[in-house]
Order: sequence, then C-alpha cells, then structure tokens
Amino acid sequence: MKLYYQKKKISPPINGRRFAVGDIHGCYKTFRSLVRNKLELQKNDHLYLLGDYINKGPESKKTLNYIINLIEEGYKVYPLRGNHEEELIDAVRNEPRIVKWLLRRSTDLLKDGRVRQKHIEFIDSLPYYYKLPDFYLVHAGFNFSLNKPLKDKSSMLWRRMPERTTTFGGKKIIIHAHQPQALEIILSRVLNRSKIIGLDNGVNYIKRHRYYEYSKMGHLCALNLDNFDLIVQRNIETSATVNVLKRKKQSA
Repeated sequence: MKLYYQKKKISPPINGRRFAVGDIHGCYKTFRSLVRNKLELQKNDHLYLLGDYINKGPESKKTLNYIINLIEEGYKVYPLRGNHEEELIDAVRNEPRIVKWLLRRSTDLLKDGRVRQKHIEFIDSLPYYYKLPDFYLVHAGFNFSLNKPLKDKSSMLWRRMPERTTTFGGKKIIIHAHQPQALEIILSRVLNRSKIIGLDNGVNYIKRHRYYEYSKMGHLCALNLDNFDLIVQRNIETSATVNVLKRKKQSA
C-alpha cells in the first residue's frame, strides 16, 4: 500500500489544488460525491482529511476502503488521526472486549468479530497533525497554554479549541474539525480568513438533535486552501442507512 501520509515533509502540489475536509463519520456516499462531483479531484491535487472517518454514519468500512483505494491509485491523500480512530486502535490493543461496543454503529468494520488487519494498520499509521507553509491542520485542536503544543497528542484529538486569535504558528492559519458548527459560522470564519477555522458541520446531524439545530447542519465541508472557496456536500446517506437496517433485520 502506498501511504503518502507517512512522509514527514509534504512538497507543494505542482499545478494542483489543496483541499481540507472535515469529519466524514462513515458517510461514504456523501464523501465520494464530494470528491468526485464537487472537488473533481485530480492526481496532482492534495486532499487533506482531518480525521474521524468511522462511526455514526452507515458505511465506515467503505469510507476507509475508499481512502485507501484513492492512495493506492496514486491520488495524493493525506489523512489525519481523529479521536474515533484513536479510541478504536487503543481498544484493539488494550481492551479488545469493548471493540464491539465502540463499533456498535459501525459493525461493518468487523469480520468474524474482529477489525480487519488492513484497517488496523491504516489507522495505526495516521499522524496527529500536518504542518504546511501556511497552515496547521489538526483534528481537534492545540493546547496554546503549553510551551510545546505539538507534543500534546491528546489535545490534537480531543480539545475543543476556542475560535480566537493566537500567536501560535505565527501567520499560519489553523484548520481543524471535531467540533460541529453551524454552516453560517464556518462560512463567516472562512470569508474573514480567521486565524482558526473549523470545518465540521456535523454531517450526520440531519434529524432533530438535543444540542444542534439540525437545519444548519448535515453537510460535509471542504476548504480550498489556495483560494478559500468553501465547498459543501449535503448528506446523501438516507438510502444507505435504510439498506443497512434492512440487512441487519434480515440477518437477525
């Protein structure tokens, strides 16, 4: 498997574009539509994925396989590690009894009760952040109170980063996911080219939710890092969810 994300230094694309994409959470159809139809991804583009590819959505296995296949086909895809990937790999190593519980909404990731080895290897190789000439890319956030925020892996996976100005990174803009925000807030921060920009619009929140106003959620967001265009794809997983539920009912 050709793993671009194992490189320590990422050279700028030649005649290509750079995109960052927020939490995918098993929304394979939505992600594929974004990549194919909205981004029209080319092999000289760079696609940065900000973590959380599994759980919540109906097709975690297909999501991981699609990312892996893009890399194997020669697309320059750079996935980061999210907290959901970290939880799973920790459970596989240290608490195998809770793996099925963690994947209770992503049973497609299991084969004979175990996570497939290729998915374990994929997740285990994912980095915690990317440092580009003009951006820091991270799943959750950085702990600005530390002298060396890049040493704090836990914050990169879990921290809810305040949307404020910071001197960390100098002129670099910080792009993160993890914390769902209304689409209008994301768009505002993109238009203002804020120091910190979140790209998680809660792609799975397409029904009434106890915390989020679902009418403002439910999109997968991609940011063109070169011209600051925000590209959004509405969740299209409804039919996939129905099919998964049918399969589970038939096998019960």
